[in-house]
This record gives sequence, C-alpha cells and structure tokens, in this order.
Amino acid sequence: MERIFVSPGMYLQGESILDSHFDKLLQYGKQGMIVTDMFVYQLIGEDLIYRMSENGYHLTVWLVDVGDQPAVPEEIEFVLALGGGRAIDLGKSIALHEKKACIVVPTSAATDAPASRISVAYDKNGYFQKYNYFSKGPDLIFVDTAILVNSPVHFLAAGIADGLSTFVEARTVWENQGLNTLGSHPTLAAQVLAEKCREVLLANGVAAFEANREKRVTPEFESVVEANTLLSGIGFESGGLSIAHALHNALTSRFGNEIKASHGQIIAVTTLIHLMSENRPELNEYQRFFQQLSLPVTIKNLGIQLNDAEIEHIVELAFDKNDGIARSKATVTKSQLIEAIKAYR
Repeated sequence: MERIFVSPGMYLQGESILDSHFDKLLQYGKQGMIVTDMFVYQLIGEDLIYRMSENGYHLTVWLVDVGDQPAVPEEIEFVLALGGGRAIDLGKSIALHEKKACIVVPTSAATDAPASRISVAYDKNGYFQKYNYFSKGPDLIFVDTAILVNSPVHFLAAGIADGLSTFVEARTVWENQGLNTLGSHPTLAAQVLAEKCREVLLANGVAAFEANREKRVTPEFESVVEANTLLSGIGFESGGLSIAHALHNALTSRFGNEIKASHGQIIAVTTLIHLMSENRPELNEYQRFFQQLSLPVTIKNLGIQLNDAEIEHIVELAFDKNDGIARSKATVTKSQLIEAIKAYR
C-alpha cells in the first residue's frame, strides 16, 4: 500500500520573527517578485519592500486586486506571497509554475493555505473551479504572530473551523482506506498531525480567540496559529479531504459570490453536515464550540437559502468522482447527505 507525505521546506513562527530571522530570505537570492494586495501593501508590504530594497533586493511587485499579472522577469529567483488566501494561492502558483523558490508570509491565520502545495482556483465571480496541485510545497513560511494578532478575530475563528475539519475528513479517509490529495494512502504521521490539530484547537481555541480580540500574543494564540497553519496544512494535504470540502466546493461552484462568508466560515457549516451524515457523537460539541467563536452553523447563516431541489443538486455536485467524497471512499449515501443538509439549511 503506497503512502506519501509532503510538507513545506522550512516553517518559522513567532512574535516579530520576520525581523529576527530576516536573514533567512538571503538564501533565496536578491531578485524577487512580491505578490500581495493593496490593503496588505499599505499595512505592512510597503515597509517590508523598502527594507528588502535597502538590503540590495531587486523586486517586482504585483498587487493582485489592482491589475493583471505582469510578466515574470526571467532573472527572478523567488516569489514572496504576502497576505491572505488569494495572494498566497496566486503567489504559490507563479513560483511553482516558474520553478522559483516560494516564500509565504501570511497576514492572518484564516486558512491552512500557507503550508500546502495546493492552490484553489475561483473565477472572478467567486465560483469554485478546481484545485491546482504542484510538485512541492513552499520553501519558506514566515508566520509572524505580531502581524497576525492584529488581524480581525473572525479570521482566526475561520481558520479554527478549517483546522477542525482536518481531523474530521482525514478520519473518514483512514477508516475507509481512501486516498489523500496526493493520490496515495495517508501516512501515520499525517494521522497524528490531524489528531493533534483537533486537540490543540479544542483546548485553546476560545482562549486564543479572546487573546486575538485583545491583540495579545499568548501561548494559546501561538498554539492555535500553528494548528491553523502548519498542522492543518500538512494534515489535510497528507491526510486527505472528504465530505466537508466536497460540500464547500459544491456550494461555491453553484453560488459563487452570493455566499457571504469566507472559506473557513463555509467549512464550519459543512463540517457539521459531515459529522451529522456520519452520525458522529461529537456533533453537538463542535456546534457549541463554533457558536462560542461566532461562526455560522447553518447554510442560511452563509447568506443563501436552499430548497429541496437545490439540495439535491448540491449533493450531485459533491459526489463528483474527482472530489473528496469519492477520493476518501466515504460510505455516506446521497440520501443521508441530503437529510444532513436539510437539518442545517
């Protein structure tokens, strides 16, 4: 039985770690491309770019919400993705397509995208299109908690929901001898990381949420940031995806920007549906926990309403042969999933 495990090259996390370990950037050369957005550029990007330029870097900057992607200079040696999910996904895509070193500096703990070799493609109206799979993960990840603690608390909550789906989905893969995102069976290491992710988030999530609200970097905040980013990123990629993400993809491919919620907020709802469809005993615990973090717990909370016909259509999309339900070999039936969605619509 083939088992494959992947992880990023180097992960650095801590308060002001971008300052204390700035020299780590030097190993990737002095010619680079920065991928970010206008908000993040004004928040921290301009200062970072100035500091890099003062240290001899020659940089091309792309603000993803301002203009189309510029031509990638042949001489660049690395791509630095700075910001949230969109900038990170686009930065990873450019780096790996151009076979350049990939550096990721997230500005929130809202997703596990920084630590994975996968990027998600949506069209301009927010409709899910596909996953892009690359040959390797990022070379270097800087998670500066002095930056993250100043991001809105709902980002952290969304990342916690996404992180809690990691174990729920990986368990389905393990129990049914399904396949992870690499097309192989998961390793024991992936299972352990997914389990630890769940343990850390349930034990520290509420305290980290309050610390973030108060702009304090605490041990609980640090632990949750690591779980949201590293444990979840490796855990989902090497452990596997299943019902929760298949439903997310079905909903976003059908409704796009009509959904008034982030990736993690959608995953909070689809994780509850996943648990109900499998009749898991921790369903009520997860729902109460999500409510403590002000996360949505129904599809209506996401800004959309589903009638019976829409639910059946969503389930058909979720059962696509290339998505998580099929790959994980989940034993849930379409009728069971329909009933679970009805309970949470």
